[in-house]
Amino acid sequence: MKAVFWKSVVNSDEETSKYVLETDLPVPSPGKNEVQVKVKTSALSPINQKVLDEVFRKNPDQKHYAVGRDIAGVITQVGESVLTFKEGDVVVGVVPLSSINSGCAEYCIFHEYDIVKKPEMLSFEDAACGIGDCLHAYTALHYLCRLCAGDTILVMDGASTFGSITIQLALSWGAKVITTVASADERNFLKSSIPSLAQIIDVSGHGSMLRSSVMEETGGLGVDCIIDNGVRMFTETDDIIFTKENFSRPVPHKHDLISCLGSFGRWVTSQPDLQLDPPDSRELFLRSGSLCFLFDSIWTMSYSQHGRYKHILFDQN
Repeated sequence: MKAVFWKSVVNSDEETSKYVLETDLPVPSPGKNEVQVKVKTSALSPINQKVLDEVFRKNPDQKHYAVGRDIAGVITQVGESVLTFKEGDVVVGVVPLSSINSGCAEYCIFHEYDIVKKPEMLSFEDAACGIGDCLHAYTALHYLCRLCAGDTILVMDGASTFGSITIQLALSWGAKVITTVASADERNFLKSSIPSLAQIIDVSGHGSMLRSSVMEETGGLGVDCIIDNGVRMFTETDDIIFTKENFSRPVPHKHDLISCLGSFGRWVTSQPDLQLDPPDSRELFLRSGSLCFLFDSIWTMSYSQHGRYKHILFDQN
């Protein structure tokens, strides 16, 4: 069997990474509650080395990581205790972050609760490319934001795949959506594809306009929820260089986002190393606000949450 893995290699005290194609692997067999899936499509996603180091910290010698976690395919073999699927079922799912089975392979092993039947109207490509960002968006809006109809939400980077899916889901739930873009092309894309947006804010080189634009749109009340796509923690050039805080796109400072929150506002962040200074914490406290971290891989790493995870997968259908 062929499979692609991501390997961390240490040479001369310097750690580098690369993708490796293995061409002579044995075909994995399913356990009693698992299924074997012949992979039709695998969607590649960014790999976070720091997160993987934490996941595999009990096995520090692990330098061989799975690639292509979002897959669609056909079940070719089922374990003896599997009740919800049979051979020939067409499914879509997400390979757990802690798995050693790569999704970018000819065959992959899944627990029966980590997959769902693929909707007939979706192609294998659309199903695999959409499930990861849809899971990300649903987790942020429903479980962290607790979004309700009539709420006002600020979604950063609305033209990104995650941003556009989050916007569409929030609008379908009756929320008022404000979003940001970094170019005229992104603005035109959102205007043509999602015309019901309340406001589109251009943050390219004008980070200070974010708060004033949000407050103008909300009548000075602020938003009920913010979903970011990364934040800046420093303003001094020396600090930015020392911490290697480099972004390929305009990213707001953490204080700017807190300033956009209204009373009882919720801030959902994807910044794993976020640190709040006392003034920022005080601003959040005075709003009776809350901060949540968005890490959707926890669904496939926490068996106690499999029921809720399955509910999300069914809802996406």
